[in-house]
Amino acid sequence: MQEQFTFFVGTDVSKLTLDMSIISKGIEVHCTQIANTKKAIDTWFKKMSNATGISVTNTLFCMEFTGIYNYHLVEYLDSKAAKMWIMPGAQLKHGKGMDRGKSDKADAKKIALYGFTHPHEVRLWKQPRLVVKQLRTLIKNREGIIKTRHQYERRLKESKGLVDKKELAITKKYCQPMLDLVAKQIKAIDKEIKELIATDEKLNELSGYIQSVDGVGIVTAAEMIVTTNEFENYDDAKKLACHCGVVPFKKESGTSIKGRASVSHKANKKMKRLLHLAALSAIKVKGEFKQYYERKKAEGKHVMSVLNAIRNKLVLRIFACVKNKRFYQKDYQYSLVKL
Repeated sequence: MQEQFTFFVGTDVSKLTLDMSIISKGIEVHCTQIANTKKAIDTWFKKMSNATGISVTNTLFCMEFTGIYNYHLVEYLDSKAAKMWIMPGAQLKHGKGMDRGKSDKADAKKIALYGFTHPHEVRLWKQPRLVVKQLRTLIKNREGIIKTRHQYERRLKESKGLVDKKELAITKKYCQPMLDLVAKQIKAIDKEIKELIATDEKLNELSGYIQSVDGVGIVTAAEMIVTTNEFENYDDAKKLACHCGVVPFKKESGTSIKGRASVSHKANKKMKRLLHLAALSAIKVKGEFKQYYERKKAEGKHVMSVLNAIRNKLVLRIFACVKNKRFYQKDYQYSLVKL
């Protein structure tokens, strides 16, 4: 894909500022810092178009995903139909090499160079539909509330057996009402997620295919839809499985260094966690996953290794169902050759 672009713009994004670096033929031709506002971005883009020749047709705009801090830049570039590569932070961290120092200016250059030197990895960003953005917001709020629940649960757990009854009663007095409130909020968000999906024809269809797979519920389905941008960002099941952190990689070097295959830590940990819960549910239901789990356990395989294999299978089944537009069939023989 590199031959499509003359310029690569790397942006280090923060709440208030954007550090911009322009790379051409592997050489930095411009770097500066601007305010993180649409007006500042527009002024910079027009100025650089005249000074360097960058345009929406000959430039790849690269940046790390930083949540809402990307908003102004992404919205501006999308309005211009510019080509963007929004990279996961872990991908950049492990791909830039060892940092001897750190600065926003240097990071912007490294991001631009990463885009220049990794053309085979480029995945052009596609604007999610408004309803998908709303679904993503609901999921993020749900995650925040669950973290709050864990904090109060941990406080209660730690107090039990370590403090006297009167101290524990004080902790319960203030923690339990919060836990009750959090439970209601989670229930309300789950209801809103279901309603939002039900009101959109495409989301409802996708969710149906995803949830037809054993062990997969509404929250996992919603996260999968958001993660894949309605499966627009992935054309291969194995790539999605790698992103979800369920594909083990061998550790080998020459003839002397060998290690047990393990999954990458550069994965989407949120998706991996949800798939783990789905796998635990799937092995309780009569079907291929339960049979596979029991067979591998009987062979002496490590439980976590077997569960990871089931997580992988779940991704492959979900992908196949979505791409083939069919519901999961327990007796169907799936092909694992590039679904």
